[in-house]
Amino acid sequence: MTRLTMAAVAAITLTAGAPAMAQTAEEIEAAKNEIWAMELSIYAGREQGNMDNYRNNVAEGYMAWPPVTATPMRATNLGRAGDRTDNRELIALTFQDFSMNGDTAVIYYKSHRTRRADGTPADDRFDVTHTWVKRDGRWGVFAGMARTTPEN
Repeated sequence: MTRLTMAAVAAITLTAGAPAMAQTAEEIEAAKNEIWAMELSIYAGREQGNMDNYRNNVAEGYMAWPPVTATPMRATNLGRAGDRTDNRELIALTFQDFSMNGDTAVIYYKSHRTRRADGTPADDRFDVTHTWVKRDGRWGVFAGMARTTPEN
């Protein structure tokens, strides 16, 4: 190897192992607000029987584990674009927290369902996390987990 090639290999090796630059408080706040707005739009669509907002915001490889399924599910379980259901759910969300590292963020919130999809009254409460990844400047849900809150 020539000296130039060895120097280039050393520079690449050092750069590849370098950690991502830390985000500023303003960048974290902006990401939190952007992701929270997308979460709210997902649920607004869901309440209207429209899963397009959810489908349009999933990242490649998406998988989530809702409390109503025995195993995790993939994006294919969200139906096809344009599908509509007679969903009459009513769900209120309460933001809890947010963490971010580079192009990965996790949002934590509580959901309170007061009406189920079939229209029957409910008092169902869940703790929810969604992991979001940023690719090509766009955030997408990569993974999720929800559980019935302990008081239910």
